[in-house]
Amino acid sequence: MDLDMRPDDQEHQSPSPSQSSGSAKHKTKGKDKEASAAAKRRCVSTACIACRKRKSKCDGNLPKCAACASVYLTECQYDPGSDLRRRGVYKRDIDGLKTKNSTLQTLVEAILNYDEEDVMDLVHQIRNCESLEDLAESIIAREKNDSTTEAQESQLAVANLEVTDAIPKFEAELSGKMGDLLLEGSVRFIGGTSNLVWLPPGADTHECSSPSNVSDIIPQQRPPDGILSWTNVTQDKNLIVHLINLYFCWHYAYFTTLSKDLFYRDFLMGRPSQYCSPLLVNVMLALGCHFTSWTAARADPENSATAGDHFFQEAKRLLFDNDEHTNAKLCTVQALGLMSVREAGCGRENKGWVYSGMSFRMAVDLGLNVDAPVLAENSRLAPEDIDARRITFWGIFLFDNMYTGRQPLLPPASALVPKPDVFPNEESERWSPCTDSGLQAAHTQPARTRAVALQISRLCEISSDLLSAFYHPSRLEKPLGKQQELKRLSDIHTRLEAWKKELPPELDSNEGQLPQVLVMQ
Repeated sequence: MDLDMRPDDQEHQSPSPSQSSGSAKHKTKGKDKEASAAAKRRCVSTACIACRKRKSKCDGNLPKCAACASVYLTECQYDPGSDLRRRGVYKRDIDGLKTKNSTLQTLVEAILNYDEEDVMDLVHQIRNCESLEDLAESIIAREKNDSTTEAQESQLAVANLEVTDAIPKFEAELSGKMGDLLLEGSVRFIGGTSNLVWLPPGADTHECSSPSNVSDIIPQQRPPDGILSWTNVTQDKNLIVHLINLYFCWHYAYFTTLSKDLFYRDFLMGRPSQYCSPLLVNVMLALGCHFTSWTAARADPENSATAGDHFFQEAKRLLFDNDEHTNAKLCTVQALGLMSVREAGCGRENKGWVYSGMSFRMAVDLGLNVDAPVLAENSRLAPEDIDARRITFWGIFLFDNMYTGRQPLLPPASALVPKPDVFPNEESERWSPCTDSGLQAAHTQPARTRAVALQISRLCEISSDLLSAFYHPSRLEKPLGKQQELKRLSDIHTRLEAWKKELPPELDSNEGQLPQVLVMQ
């Protein structure tokens, strides 16, 4: 048998190269069509309006589907609200989640607010109830009934109060019970939580007959030399004047805690008042001793470490022997604040902390932090008295927030009193360096005492927030997160930068600048 194949048979059996390539192209096109069809066959939630009318398939492309753009050449628009079937499912799911969330929130709030003896009973009901929604609704209904009962009782009480004209409206009276009482020569502001607000008119003069002016209760006899009447430590008038000048030149310029004019008015006359007392003068003399090399300024002439100790001992004797710490006065607040600064500066920070605490509490007792319009209208204070109270409060606010280095006892939220005014006469007063050789004219310039005090008080508010935000004991138990800590730090840094930027040009740090400005910077 002849197994040889004919040429025509071989041509029939073996496809030509052109036929082979054509077949491959045909297969490739087939695959592309299948892939294209698979890509087009996707789930479309909402068809366009034209395809729905034609009842043709829509691919849902935006802004036009393929049918409208390529085949029918019609306008293509979609109606999002037409898919009622799917929207209804989603709405039911959302409503279910809202109901579940409301139920859980009601139950959690009930557990948090119930008394201890009722919480276990509530937990038992939660574990044994058939429907948490029904239990939550019963809790809400019970709370509504309780609130309705309380409202009815309060309305009944108000109605009973209105029946009898002899009984005043308690709420109205209590809201206005924030007045001043003149006790022992000092104006004190009493809040509505004190039983003193219910004293009858005129009863505030029970402990002493209170004249309209504080200075009227002070004996008017003038000593032979008023300056020598303030201390028993020395009778050297030159020493006293020199130490007072040193205090006002170097210490008062930064720690501005009193009205300089009111102090000098009574100091030169030897007249004790709300603005000058032996206690305050001896503390100022003790502080002035630290700026001189005179041996008379030391308790031990051979030991410079004892500078001012003899005047400070006299101040402590006056504080306790004369019961100054129990008699709240403006000058006592100032003296205690200066005593705290002196002790802390000498390395006895714990004693300084005690004196500052006494000063802060006495300041609150006198209401130095309060400046409400009602109090200003009804008070017995002259404008100069109000100014002295403001400068005193912001002075001890500086001690509390920037000098003691501890958590502030007078937070900014308690400071309701405006910052002290800047008076042109005090600002233009000439400042010159005071030394043992006298005044030096080299750097004489305007004192700007109040302007510096105003900027320092603003800086103290930022410092108080800084201490509370990062050094409060609660941060040890619940430390801030990294992001929250960085955000607070950034906020405080921004406030400090704004404070620095808003400083007036005359308070810039430069050569020959005021020492209080350099310390502030």
